[in-house]
Amino acid sequence: MNTMIASAGRRTETGYFRRLVLERLHRLFVIVIVLQLIQVFKDYWWPETYAVVYVSVAAAAAIELLVSRAFALRLALQLAAVLAAVMLLAPYDWSGWPDGLKGWEAVRIFAIQNGKPLHPFFEIGAGVVLIIHYMAYLGTNKIRAIGFILMSIATLAIIDSFFPLELWTNIAWAVLAGLGWLVVLHLRQLKERHFDSWSALAERPFELAVPAIIVIGLLMLAGIAVPRAPVLLEDPYTMWLQAQNKEVPAFSGEGGYIAGGDSSDAGSSRSSKSGYGRSDTKIGGGFEFDYSPVMTVDTNQKGYWRGETKAVYTGQGWTDRRGMDTTPAAPGQDELPDEEPTLEGIQTKQVTQTFTILRKDRLPVLFGAGPISGLSEWKGVSGSAKLTWNKEEQELKFQRAATVESYTVVSDMIVIDEDKLRTTRSGGAEAPFDLAPYEQLPAVPARVAELAATIAAGSSSDYDKAKALESYLRLNYPYTNTPDVSLQKSKDIADAFLFEIKEGYCDYYSTAFVVLARSLGLPTRWVKGYAAGSNRMDEEGMRNGLGYIPDPNGAGSYTVRNADAHSWAEVYFEGVGWVPFEPTSGFTVPQPIAEGAPSPTPDVPADADGDATEETETADQAGGWSAGTWAIAGASLIVVGVAALLVRRRAWTTSVWRRVRYRGATPNQRIVREMERLLAFLGRRGLKRSQNDTLRESFLAWSGRFASLRPEFEGVLHKFESARYGGQAGGEGDLEQFTAMADKIRKSL
Repeated sequence: MNTMIASAGRRTETGYFRRLVLERLHRLFVIVIVLQLIQVFKDYWWPETYAVVYVSVAAAAAIELLVSRAFALRLALQLAAVLAAVMLLAPYDWSGWPDGLKGWEAVRIFAIQNGKPLHPFFEIGAGVVLIIHYMAYLGTNKIRAIGFILMSIATLAIIDSFFPLELWTNIAWAVLAGLGWLVVLHLRQLKERHFDSWSALAERPFELAVPAIIVIGLLMLAGIAVPRAPVLLEDPYTMWLQAQNKEVPAFSGEGGYIAGGDSSDAGSSRSSKSGYGRSDTKIGGGFEFDYSPVMTVDTNQKGYWRGETKAVYTGQGWTDRRGMDTTPAAPGQDELPDEEPTLEGIQTKQVTQTFTILRKDRLPVLFGAGPISGLSEWKGVSGSAKLTWNKEEQELKFQRAATVESYTVVSDMIVIDEDKLRTTRSGGAEAPFDLAPYEQLPAVPARVAELAATIAAGSSSDYDKAKALESYLRLNYPYTNTPDVSLQKSKDIADAFLFEIKEGYCDYYSTAFVVLARSLGLPTRWVKGYAAGSNRMDEEGMRNGLGYIPDPNGAGSYTVRNADAHSWAEVYFEGVGWVPFEPTSGFTVPQPIAEGAPSPTPDVPADADGDATEETETADQAGGWSAGTWAIAGASLIVVGVAALLVRRRAWTTSVWRRVRYRGATPNQRIVREMERLLAFLGRRGLKRSQNDTLRESFLAWSGRFASLRPEFEGVLHKFESARYGGQAGGEGDLEQFTAMADKIRKSL
């Protein structure tokens, strides 16, 4: 009789519990723990990557519940779900079916065209799914499961302690999932060792499961809802530094908008997107422009929005000084502690700025036109956020990166008076702090100091020396976001930029300026933040043409994008303080200018959309046409008519036509106008641009559709960006290369 009951119980559990509870339920708990680990990367991955991974994991969980048998079938369905997530959520563009797949070469081209856009999203999503299955396979053993659970909780705890993330909720969910996982393994052991007890439990699962779920759930919800005690539950390392009134460092960056920012590994090319990143230990490499908006700034003075300063140059990049004194800061402090001296006659302008953050990322610092003197208010700041003020580096920095909706700061910007600055010296014993860290240099090659001395020869004041360095870098090194790092031989990045690579972006220029200035004995520091951004009034004025020039001191509302992330330099002058210098070609630091002093010619801002930039260029040129220009245009028609008769010399005819049509225009201007013609042609061929796509995004999509024309699409885009944003005068050779690549695109399409 007992044997019959046992047999009946065994048959009952086989249909449901063995396939779901005993075989697959622990996989769902693994998925919950893996999700907690994935959420650590939310602020560092691209939104598309995070969305693809999250949907892939959710689909994997659903398939585990719906499909009871056939692991191979479940895995195939899950990988198909990953593929669907990539095609729906990532920037994927299906090139369509070809007319016919004749031969392996046609199949290969078709596979490359439609498979390459899946990279790297599919690999990441599929990798996460495979990791889940691997950990679930290992987790059938209780010892290995406990090890994995403890390792996951410890990892989250370490990240919570030393990184700018608050993961208490994630830790609670990991603990809850771990308990559920261990319960499943206990039931397995119960079935194997005491089948009668397991059979009795299988007959009334809800009577035992529901109370247990309610009790555990209430305990976990209570734990999650309990406010975090910032001191009592702080890690010992943070408490020890706070006790000494020292800044708490955060390893491998302290948040920011896009990890990596302008700085990336020197051995990579296009390794990141532009944006404000925290890791500057290695300057170099390249990046792609990201034009997504970050924040808006309402201000009564245009400026650079400074985030941080760094003093320690390692030869490879920049690091923070350790052990600096800081004081707590909070909204309502109209006068932050400051010991800046002021030279008699030097004026300052009070500038009020309200920053509205457009993204949900955590801020490591509060940005502001330097130097900040007060914090008026903030809104939507994380409840546990702690803000500190470093009066020497003039930084408002969060102890841990915090979410912020908006805030208002006040700055006392120095009014630049070059005549007075020439009467003072850089450095000096009257400084309220030690200037030695700002004169520090590692073992830099001797040719760097020799170059600095040559550039500054003939300068009669420290200010003139700094201006000479600034002008030399701006005029002799072209700007590019993709420098050829293969030319680098020197281990020192400043030396490599000055003598080997000889091109680059702001991090190269600003680092080289600091090293050159320190070689001359000028106390100098490296500064990073954002350029001013774009003002809608300026954009509309420039679009209307008629010689409109933006006001360098203009008040207004500025939209700041990731592409505006920037770095520059500041030199300390006795009795004045830190004075900004802009060595990057194509940029001008907005700074109040004394009355009667000549104003610097502002650079035309590089518009984030691409479209407005092209329209501005065309409008400026069209607005300047005079009667003489129209006469030249009429004569050009006659020349073109004669040249058109030379049909057999088609290439020569095209060349003459272009020379006549663009007579008086620079090669850069002609490249911009040729790009407009090419875009019109592509539109007629069905390659139309989306309203929300930048020029770079459109060209990358088109090059993916036409793999054979990829070099030409990338080539014309590079030439156009260099002509429009590079800040250097292009040559006829650049124009010829552009037109040759554009002609090939036209002929192929």
